[in-house]
Amino acid sequence: MFGKRFERELQMIEDALEDEQSKDDFKEYTRPLVEAVADKYATHEHAKKIPRKKLVEAGWTHFDFALKKYKENADLMLERKKELFFFSTYFTWFIRQGIVEYIKTFNE
Repeated sequence: MFGKRFERELQMIEDALEDEQSKDDFKEYTRPLVEAVADKYATHEHAKKIPRKKLVEAGWTHFDFALKKYKENADLMLERKKELFFFSTYFTWFIRQGIVEYIKTFNE
């Protein structure tokens, strides 16, 4: 009804909210996204002196919050009260936010 990807990711998110192993599995699933966003920021003038590893770590800052908020939004999507969007689209903003916050504190 909503597509296999949406349903699979939603199940993974629900599982991740229930136990740590599932959360770790979902982190592994989203790792390429976090690394890709961190790599884009690594070339930014204010981030050139920051190790890539630190940018990737900063990208995870809001992961738990994003999981909870996406689940709330997914419930509304299932009720057709909100337009369908994938977790990757939603989480990208949180990744960027974590990295930008880290860059700001690094450069202060």
